[in-house]
Amino acid sequence: MNGNGTVSQTNGVLDLTQHAPTPTLAIGSLEGNGEVLLYSVGYQFHDLIVGGNNLSTTFGGVIHGFNGQGTLYKRGRGTLTLAGSNLHGGTVIDGGAVLTRNTAGSATGLGPVTVNRGKLGGTGIIAGAVTVGAKPGSPATLTPGNSSTLGTLTLQSSVTFSGTAIYDCAINSARIDSDKVIAQGVTIQSGQISLVDNGTGVLPAGTTFTLLDNTSAAPISGNFQNLLDQSTVTLSHNAYRVSYEGGDGNDLTLTVLSP
Repeated sequence: MNGNGTVSQTNGVLDLTQHAPTPTLAIGSLEGNGEVLLYSVGYQFHDLIVGGNNLSTTFGGVIHGFNGQGTLYKRGRGTLTLAGSNLHGGTVIDGGAVLTRNTAGSATGLGPVTVNRGKLGGTGIIAGAVTVGAKPGSPATLTPGNSSTLGTLTLQSSVTFSGTAIYDCAINSARIDSDKVIAQGVTIQSGQISLVDNGTGVLPAGTTFTLLDNTSAAPISGNFQNLLDQSTVTLSHNAYRVSYEGGDGNDLTLTVLSP
Protein backbone atom coordinates (compact mmCIF):
# COMPACT_ATOMS: atom_id res chain seq x y z
CA MET A 1 0.00 0.00 0.00
CA ASN A 2 1.68 3.16 -1.24
CA GLY A 3 -0.09 6.25 -2.54
CA ASN A 4 -1.95 9.46 -1.69
CA GLY A 5 -5.26 8.04 -0.50
CA THR A 6 -6.75 8.57 2.96
CA VAL A 7 -6.61 5.61 5.32
CA SER A 8 -9.64 5.83 7.61
CA GLN A 9 -9.33 3.35 10.46
CA THR A 10 -12.40 2.92 12.68
CA ASN A 11 -11.68 0.36 15.40
CA GLY A 12 -10.04 -2.91 14.38
CA VAL A 13 -6.42 -3.47 13.38
CA LEU A 14 -4.85 -2.34 10.12
CA ASP A 15 -1.63 -4.18 9.29
CA LEU A 16 -0.03 -1.92 6.71
CA THR A 17 3.03 -4.15 6.49
CA GLN A 18 1.03 -6.80 4.62
CA HIS A 19 0.75 -4.35 1.72
CA ALA A 20 4.30 -3.05 1.76
CA PRO A 21 6.81 -4.08 -0.91
CA THR A 22 9.45 -1.93 0.79
CA PRO A 23 10.31 -1.01 4.39
CA THR A 24 8.64 2.39 3.87
CA LEU A 25 4.88 2.86 3.56
CA ALA A 26 3.40 6.05 2.09
CA ILE A 27 -0.25 7.09 2.46
CA GLY A 28 -2.01 10.36 1.75
CA SER A 29 -3.43 10.82 5.25
CA LEU A 30 -4.50 8.88 8.32
CA GLU A 31 -7.67 9.27 10.37
CA GLY A 32 -9.90 7.33 12.76
CA ASN A 33 -9.38 5.54 16.05
CA GLY A 34 -8.23 2.01 15.27
CA GLU A 35 -4.80 0.39 15.43
CA VAL A 36 -2.02 0.54 12.85
CA LEU A 37 0.82 -2.00 12.83
CA LEU A 38 4.28 -1.01 11.59
CA TYR A 39 5.81 -4.44 12.10
CA SER A 40 5.04 -7.84 10.63
CA VAL A 41 5.56 -11.48 11.53
CA GLY A 42 9.25 -11.98 12.12
CA TYR A 43 9.41 -8.36 13.30
CA GLN A 44 10.27 -6.69 10.04
CA PHE A 45 9.88 -3.02 10.88
CA HIS A 46 8.44 -0.38 8.61
CA ASP A 47 8.34 3.42 8.51
CA LEU A 48 5.14 5.31 7.71
CA ILE A 49 4.97 8.47 5.57
CA VAL A 50 1.76 10.49 5.96
CA GLY A 51 0.59 13.70 4.29
CA GLY A 52 0.95 13.32 0.54
CA ASN A 53 -2.61 14.50 -0.17
CA ASN A 54 -2.21 17.66 1.98
CA LEU A 55 -5.40 17.00 3.98
CA SER A 56 -5.82 17.77 7.68
CA THR A 57 -6.99 14.78 9.72
CA THR A 58 -7.22 13.49 13.29
CA PHE A 59 -6.04 10.04 14.37
CA GLY A 60 -7.04 8.89 17.85
CA GLY A 61 -5.97 5.27 17.65
CA VAL A 62 -2.60 3.61 18.25
CA ILE A 63 0.36 3.32 15.89
CA HIS A 64 2.31 0.23 16.96
CA GLY A 65 6.00 -0.37 16.41
CA PHE A 66 7.37 -3.38 18.31
CA ASN A 67 9.79 -2.22 21.03
CA GLY A 68 9.57 1.34 19.77
CA GLN A 69 10.65 0.61 16.20
CA GLY A 70 9.28 2.30 13.09
CA THR A 71 9.32 6.04 12.36
CA LEU A 72 6.36 8.26 11.48
CA TYR A 73 7.16 10.89 8.82
CA LYS A 74 4.78 13.84 8.35
CA ARG A 75 4.96 15.55 4.96
CA GLY A 76 2.74 17.78 2.84
CA ARG A 77 0.85 20.93 3.85
CA GLY A 78 -1.90 19.45 6.02
CA THR A 79 -2.15 19.03 9.79
CA LEU A 80 -2.09 15.62 11.48
CA THR A 81 -3.63 15.74 14.95
CA LEU A 82 -2.59 12.82 17.17
CA ALA A 83 -5.15 12.32 19.93
CA GLY A 84 -4.03 8.93 21.25
CA SER A 85 -1.00 7.29 22.82
CA ASN A 86 1.30 5.80 20.18
CA LEU A 87 3.95 3.10 20.47
CA HIS A 88 6.06 3.48 17.35
CA GLY A 89 9.59 4.88 17.36
CA GLY A 90 10.40 8.47 16.47
CA THR A 91 8.50 11.13 14.56
CA VAL A 92 9.97 13.37 11.85
CA ILE A 93 8.11 16.45 10.59
CA ASP A 94 9.11 17.51 7.07
CA GLY A 95 6.04 19.60 6.27
CA GLY A 96 2.70 20.82 7.54
CA ALA A 97 1.99 20.34 11.23
CA VAL A 98 1.68 17.66 13.88
CA LEU A 99 -0.58 18.64 16.78
CA THR A 100 -0.79 16.56 19.95
CA ARG A 101 -4.01 16.18 21.90
CA ASN A 102 -3.40 13.10 24.04
CA THR A 103 -3.89 13.07 27.82
CA ALA A 104 -1.76 9.98 28.56
CA GLY A 105 1.20 8.19 27.04
CA SER A 106 3.00 9.86 24.14
CA ALA A 107 1.30 11.14 21.00
CA THR A 108 4.47 11.00 18.92
CA GLY A 109 5.63 7.52 19.93
CA LEU A 110 8.53 6.47 22.13
CA GLY A 111 11.50 7.88 20.24
CA PRO A 112 12.88 11.33 19.43
CA VAL A 113 10.89 13.98 17.56
CA THR A 114 12.61 16.01 14.85
CA VAL A 115 11.05 19.10 13.26
CA ASN A 116 12.91 19.71 10.01
CA ARG A 117 10.23 21.88 8.46
CA GLY A 118 6.73 22.75 9.65
CA LYS A 119 5.18 22.81 13.11
CA LEU A 120 4.90 20.70 16.24
CA GLY A 121 2.38 21.77 18.85
CA GLY A 122 -0.82 21.18 20.73
CA THR A 123 -1.64 20.41 24.34
CA GLY A 124 -0.56 16.79 24.56
CA ILE A 125 2.35 14.77 25.94
CA ILE A 126 5.55 13.82 24.10
CA ALA A 127 7.98 11.23 25.49
CA GLY A 128 11.05 11.62 23.29
CA ALA A 129 13.59 14.41 23.03
CA VAL A 130 12.45 17.16 20.66
CA THR A 131 14.71 18.99 18.19
CA VAL A 132 13.26 22.02 16.38
CA GLY A 133 15.10 23.41 13.35
CA ALA A 134 17.25 20.40 12.60
CA LYS A 135 17.43 21.19 8.87
CA PRO A 136 19.38 24.42 8.18
CA GLY A 137 17.43 27.07 6.29
CA SER A 138 14.01 25.48 6.74
CA PRO A 139 11.38 27.15 8.97
CA ALA A 140 10.54 24.93 11.94
CA THR A 141 8.20 25.94 14.75
CA LEU A 142 7.26 24.72 18.22
CA THR A 143 3.84 26.08 19.14
CA PRO A 144 2.10 25.03 22.37
CA GLY A 145 -1.66 25.39 22.71
CA ASN A 146 -4.28 25.44 19.99
CA SER A 147 -5.02 27.94 17.24
CA SER A 148 -7.74 29.65 19.27
CA THR A 149 -6.79 28.90 22.89
CA LEU A 150 -3.68 29.02 25.04
CA GLY A 151 -2.32 25.75 26.34
CA THR A 152 0.55 23.69 27.69
CA LEU A 153 2.62 21.18 25.73
CA THR A 154 4.35 18.63 27.98
CA LEU A 155 7.71 17.16 26.95
CA GLN A 156 8.96 14.32 29.13
CA SER A 157 12.47 14.76 27.71
CA SER A 158 14.50 17.73 26.52
CA VAL A 159 13.92 20.30 23.80
CA THR A 160 16.62 21.78 21.56
CA PHE A 161 16.13 24.83 19.34
CA SER A 162 18.59 25.12 16.45
CA GLY A 163 18.93 26.56 12.96
CA THR A 164 15.97 28.78 12.06
CA ALA A 165 13.75 27.45 14.86
CA ILE A 166 10.83 29.55 16.09
CA TYR A 167 9.15 29.23 19.48
CA ASP A 168 5.60 30.51 18.81
CA CYS A 169 4.10 31.58 22.11
CA ALA A 170 1.24 33.83 23.26
CA ILE A 171 0.13 35.37 26.53
CA ASN A 172 -3.20 36.89 27.53
CA SER A 173 -2.79 39.82 29.91
CA ALA A 174 -6.55 40.04 30.48
CA ARG A 175 -6.71 36.46 31.79
CA ILE A 176 -3.14 36.32 33.16
CA ASP A 177 -2.49 33.15 31.20
CA SER A 178 0.04 32.00 28.64
CA ASP A 179 1.12 29.25 26.32
CA LYS A 180 3.84 27.12 27.87
CA VAL A 181 6.15 24.23 27.13
CA ILE A 182 7.20 21.97 30.00
CA ALA A 183 10.49 20.21 29.20
CA GLN A 184 13.13 18.24 31.05
CA GLY A 185 16.03 20.32 29.79
CA VAL A 186 16.14 23.28 27.38
CA THR A 187 18.94 24.06 24.91
CA ILE A 188 18.73 27.11 22.64
CA GLN A 189 21.52 26.88 20.08
CA SER A 190 19.83 29.45 17.82
CA GLY A 191 16.38 30.57 16.79
CA GLN A 192 13.84 33.21 17.70
CA ILE A 193 10.65 33.57 19.70
CA SER A 194 7.36 34.84 18.28
CA LEU A 195 5.55 36.44 21.20
CA VAL A 196 2.17 38.19 21.23
CA ASP A 197 -0.36 39.34 23.82
CA ASN A 198 -3.92 38.33 23.00
CA GLY A 199 -5.30 40.52 25.80
CA THR A 200 -5.33 44.20 26.74
CA GLY A 201 -4.96 44.00 30.52
CA VAL A 202 -2.90 46.50 32.50
CA LEU A 203 -1.08 44.38 35.07
CA PRO A 204 0.50 45.17 38.44
CA ALA A 205 4.27 45.05 38.75
CA GLY A 206 5.58 41.60 39.59
CA THR A 207 2.98 39.67 37.57
CA THR A 208 4.84 36.78 35.95
CA PHE A 209 4.23 34.55 32.95
CA THR A 210 6.19 31.32 32.49
CA LEU A 211 6.90 30.52 28.83
CA LEU A 212 9.32 27.61 29.28
CA ASP A 213 9.05 25.48 32.43
CA ASN A 214 12.36 23.64 32.68
CA THR A 215 11.93 20.65 35.00
CA SER A 216 15.60 19.68 34.74
CA ALA A 217 18.01 20.74 37.48
CA ALA A 218 20.27 22.26 34.81
CA PRO A 219 19.86 25.88 33.67
CA ILE A 220 18.49 26.81 30.26
CA SER A 221 21.40 26.80 27.83
CA GLY A 222 21.40 29.81 25.49
CA ASN A 223 18.96 32.61 24.63
CA PHE A 224 16.61 33.25 21.76
CA GLN A 225 18.27 35.70 19.39
CA ASN A 226 15.50 38.29 19.74
CA LEU A 227 14.82 37.81 23.46
CA LEU A 228 17.98 38.12 25.50
CA ASP A 229 18.26 37.42 29.20
CA GLN A 230 17.49 40.48 31.39
CA SER A 231 16.28 42.50 28.40
CA THR A 232 12.91 44.28 28.40
CA VAL A 233 10.02 43.70 26.04
CA THR A 234 6.72 45.57 25.69
CA LEU A 235 3.54 43.69 24.83
CA SER A 236 0.22 45.51 24.67
CA HIS A 237 0.09 47.83 27.73
CA ASN A 238 2.84 46.21 29.79
CA ALA A 239 6.64 46.21 29.90
CA TYR A 240 8.33 42.98 31.01
CA ARG A 241 11.71 41.86 32.26
CA VAL A 242 12.97 38.72 30.53
CA SER A 243 14.63 36.07 32.67
CA TYR A 244 16.03 32.67 31.79
CA GLU A 245 16.54 32.09 35.53
CA GLY A 246 12.91 32.64 36.51
CA GLY A 247 10.46 30.44 38.35
CA ASP A 248 12.42 27.94 40.43
CA GLY A 249 15.67 29.26 38.99
CA ASN A 250 15.84 27.88 35.45
CA ASP A 251 12.63 28.83 33.64
CA LEU A 252 11.98 31.41 30.91
CA THR A 253 9.70 34.03 32.41
CA LEU A 254 8.31 37.50 31.72
CA THR A 255 7.75 39.73 34.76
CA VAL A 256 5.83 43.02 34.63
CA LEU A 257 7.96 46.05 35.47
CA SER A 258 6.86 49.07 37.47
CA PRO A 259 5.44 51.88 35.28
